[in-house]
Amino acid sequence: MKSWSSVALLLVAGTAVAPPPAQAGDVQAMAARPLLAGDLPVGTVTVRVGRGSLSNAAVGVEVVATVTSPDGTASQRTEKTKSDGRATFSDLPVGTEFHAEAQVDSEHLQTASFAIPAQGGARLMLLSQTGEDESEAVGAPANPHAGAHGRGGHLAQSAVRGLAGTVAVKAGLAAGTLELRFVERDGAPVVGQEVRLGHSAGAEEAMAFVTSRSDKDGSVRFAGLETGEQHEYVAMIDREGLLLGSARIRLSGDHGFAGELRVAGQTSDPSVLQVSSASKLLIDLREDALAVMENLVLENTSDRIFNPGQGGLRIPLPAGSSSGSPIEGGARLEAKESSTMLLRDAIPPTSLAIPVQARFGFFIPTAGESRITLRQPMPFGIESPVVMVAENHHLSLTAPGLQAVAPQADDRGGRIQIFKLASVPRNGVLSISVSGLPARGSLGRTIATVLVAILGFAALLGVRRPRVAALAKNRGHKRDRLFAELVEVERARRSAEADDAQLTQRRDELVAAIEAVDGEPAGDTDATNPSRSA
Repeated sequence: MKSWSSVALLLVAGTAVAPPPAQAGDVQAMAARPLLAGDLPVGTVTVRVGRGSLSNAAVGVEVVATVTSPDGTASQRTEKTKSDGRATFSDLPVGTEFHAEAQVDSEHLQTASFAIPAQGGARLMLLSQTGEDESEAVGAPANPHAGAHGRGGHLAQSAVRGLAGTVAVKAGLAAGTLELRFVERDGAPVVGQEVRLGHSAGAEEAMAFVTSRSDKDGSVRFAGLETGEQHEYVAMIDREGLLLGSARIRLSGDHGFAGELRVAGQTSDPSVLQVSSASKLLIDLREDALAVMENLVLENTSDRIFNPGQGGLRIPLPAGSSSGSPIEGGARLEAKESSTMLLRDAIPPTSLAIPVQARFGFFIPTAGESRITLRQPMPFGIESPVVMVAENHHLSLTAPGLQAVAPQADDRGGRIQIFKLASVPRNGVLSISVSGLPARGSLGRTIATVLVAILGFAALLGVRRPRVAALAKNRGHKRDRLFAELVEVERARRSAEADDAQLTQRRDELVAAIEAVDGEPAGDTDATNPSRSA
């Protein structure tokens, strides 16, 4: 089964995409393509670096960016990755070319080159091929007795954002002191709850943890903490099989801080989910198939965490699709047979965290047809999705509410056609017809028909008289010569970079000639009836 190693979409609030190679395996090259994001300020690029996996952040790594202006002047900037593995470059001039490199252990990694967009910023990923993935599955119970000062920065990344609240300066608290009170959704205190406080200062080592347990008022107190902008803290608790985390907390150097964190409840009701208009689809033409890559942005409209449970959240694929597989960079997905993707991650309320992105790809065989229709069930609906296709494929799309948007360039200099579609209601079907496909399969069907005719004719030779057999043999030689030339012409036509009119014409002539040979009279006359052909 073919797979999609990493995110292949170059997405930006309704814009462009660079199609990846069809083959899996080159994780570095595919991950290094930019993911443009409207939620970042203009001129901002983040580069996320991981050892073998994004969940194993490479902290403290120097990322060197080369910025080239339109007149060819190049300059370099260096930023270090923080506790989440990200290095951030700001105030980059629009239109300049950006390229970044990093050394992770013995591996030299580099991103694709692209122009800084005029809207939003961009995210990139650099993944080394080595390094143990220490990530823990969301919902897996963490070790609560790792010690008073345990190590395990991967826990912070596996936590679901399920603790809402604010932390602020509290008069009378000494600097380096943090007081947190945990309450249920109804305001009742969370008593006897073990709380882990993760700390990172952007150093190379993993996040360090200190633990405490809430008292009868639901409060915990941590003292002697390091302060300053470079020091970040995350509070985490285990609740109902999920590891819940807070927003990152920074402590100033001259005051203590305190706050109340409310524990979000859980739900398994999928009606709280919807697919937002930030979702995008890329349709890419491959030989004898369409490759479809999707980035579905799932929003949780409730104030509870959606827990997909052991069965996962079912995302159906179109009928007739094949090789469905996750794309790196989104939520945890699992292919279920050929018609379903299962989402395994919990989805926090959108009011608490950014929406979850389900990224996956699949193939739709074209079977030589010049037009096919993709029909994908949408159990959660989808709001005005964006569909993209490379302009050089010369494909035409037909879909309800189809509206063309100004095309944009990808990072290879090609142009991407962009369309907005009408919203699909809950339990509706997203329908997109793609026409202009090369009908190469028709020749295969013609050849197959000819071969069947040859085999059928050969079977009749056993009941013909010798003279008929001789005539049939001569006709067979003629057919074989034509068929051999047809094979060579078709090979040349397929290897040509563009359609060759002469080769196409010769192919059609040869097919017609083969059919004419099959229609020739056998030339044998029945002795008892001269007017009857044998």
